Amino acid sequence: MSIRLAEWFAGYVQVHVLDDPDRRMLAGLVTRQVRLWDVRPLEDGSYRFCFALTDRGAVLSLARSFRCRLRFRRKRGVPFLVWRARRRKVFLLGGLAFAACLYLLSSFVWTVQIEGTDQPEAVAAVLNRLHVRPGTLLYRLLDQDSLQLALLDQLPDIAWVGVRIQGTNVYVQVIPRVKPSDLIYRNPQSIVARVPGVVTGLLANSGMPAVRPGQFVTPGTVLISGVLSDGKTVYAEGSVQADVWYRSRIAIPEQRQAEAITGDYVSHDYLVIGSLVLQVWGFARPPYATELVRSEEEPILIGDVRLPLMWRKETVYDARKIRETLSQVELERQGLQLAREDVLRSAADRARVMRQLILQKKLERGKLYMSVWTEVQEDIGQAQQIASAPSPTSQR
Repeated sequence: MSIRLAEWFAGYVQVHVLDDPDRRMLAGLVTRQVRLWDVRPLEDGSYRFCFALTDRGAVLSLARSFRCRLRFRRKRGVPFLVWRARRRKVFLLGGLAFAACLYLLSSFVWTVQIEGTDQPEAVAAVLNRLHVRPGTLLYRLLDQDSLQLALLDQLPDIAWVGVRIQGTNVYVQVIPRVKPSDLIYRNPQSIVARVPGVVTGLLANSGMPAVRPGQFVTPGTVLISGVLSDGKTVYAEGSVQADVWYRSRIAIPEQRQAEAITGDYVSHDYLVIGSLVLQVWGFARPPYATELVRSEEEPILIGDVRLPLMWRKETVYDARKIRETLSQVELERQGLQLAREDVLRSAADRARVMRQLILQKKLERGKLYMSVWTEVQEDIGQAQQIASAPSPTSQR
């Protein structure tokens, strides 16, 4: 492959040799060690081959010596492109102008992205004063370290800032400074059970534990008391893990409709410039009844410079709707998954499914009816305000 590429840069010619039935010219070229490739005999007794443009003198001299006629079929390579370009000066100027426009467009800032803050306007205002905005020439920007120091100096509410200049884009990542929160008075409360279950673990950050692991509790049972032993009330908080049981009733149809790809597809290529989408290849529009479209986008790079252009490849597949019948094993697995999702939606956050068991199942009228028992480990605590004691009244 490297030899062919070198010959393309140097130029090569495909020639058709006539009046040489004994292949004397070909033998002479091999004797002189002239590089030949794509040597093929033809039906009329002639033959053809390709040779490098630098060996044209040897080929022409042997053709005159053996009185062979030559017909030049193809001329490929950089020398011929340059020769054609000299005849088409307008085309050459257009190519040079296009390259100059690409270089000019890659010399400006196109986008400035600010992440990590809920007030990007303040960061954008400081960046604007530092001449970091769309349309600024890249050589006018400060280096990344100087921009970071300038942002930290002018924005006292941020703890850290990172600036990354990639091609024509500037990315700014901000971490705001965390302010100490003011102390907030909270009313005394206790933690009570939200659902029935068996306690497996208890962690009290404040308050007094009122239950122990292995104890069965019902809704409303005090788990962490906000009333201390000396009668004072506090804001009780903590977590109480317990095993909770749910029973779900599921009905799953035996047949389902799905889309399958037949294998036929067409591809469309687009050039994306901002919000403008230009189709450049693949104009076929097959009459698919059902289509499945998959799209991929890639940035266009020149070296490490990212141009404000995107190449989108869109593949349109021919899809057919099919109806498939699920086996009983698949139906049961799908029913267990539906019961799991339904239980986790009603359970507390960070709940874990420990076990599942099918209590009953019956297949009739094209549906599988299931009764599923699910054991979940979750935090069953919820807050309950402590009623303040009535103030004593004076008696006469």
